[in-house]
Amino acid sequence: MKISKHFRFIAVTVLVALLLVSVAPAQQRDVYDRIREEGTKNSQVMKHLQVLTDVYGPRLTGSPQLKAAGEWAARQMTEWGLKNAALEPWDWGHVGWTSERAYGFITSPVQDSLVFEVLAWTPSTNGVVKGKAFNMVIPDRPTQEELTAYFDSVRQNVRGSIVFYGNPGVVPVNLNPPPKRTPDELAKQRVNPDAPAPQFQGPGSGTTAADCGANYRCLAFQIWAVDWARHAV
Repeated sequence: MKISKHFRFIAVTVLVALLLVSVAPAQQRDVYDRIREEGTKNSQVMKHLQVLTDVYGPRLTGSPQLKAAGEWAARQMTEWGLKNAALEPWDWGHVGWTSERAYGFITSPVQDSLVFEVLAWTPSTNGVVKGKAFNMVIPDRPTQEELTAYFDSVRQNVRGSIVFYGNPGVVPVNLNPPPKRTPDELAKQRVNPDAPAPQFQGPGSGTTAADCGANYRCLAFQIWAVDWARHAV
């Protein structure tokens, strides 16, 4: 029996296709395994995170820290074998900014140092400046008319003053702070596997979270019972 050349070509093509189909999943599995191994055994995520946060710190737009961190990232990518890793110029319409140093003092009616943070992109002063202090508290979610009226009302107070924005932080005084260490008996009770499990009596049985105390199994039962009652209704 004679087999035409056309038929033999089709048979060879089908055979090659079947071989490729059988090889492709194996190759894919090998690639997937290598990706998993790289992520689980050779991960550099925490190392890179430490460099960006501890070495370069905050990276405000337009700051020297952002530029230095970007240059480090480009060098790192080049070491990995990537090509053309570089920073692209971008003019965002503002000058660069960084908080090099800032300090302030109360000179009257008492003398003390101020602890504060500088708002980003705040212009620097021309040397040491002095002035009266004014605390500006903008109304909560004002309309444009309300905001304009507020600015008009404080215009004279702001002129020539050192302005503090927002409500000052209030640190409450507690002369009897709670203990920071959990008592041994309470800690043992929380993880006690022999603690009796509560008996199910249905919603409205009168058992409350306060009755459970530190028994986590009882508290979990309470949460389940409340959730059951909510769905039942």
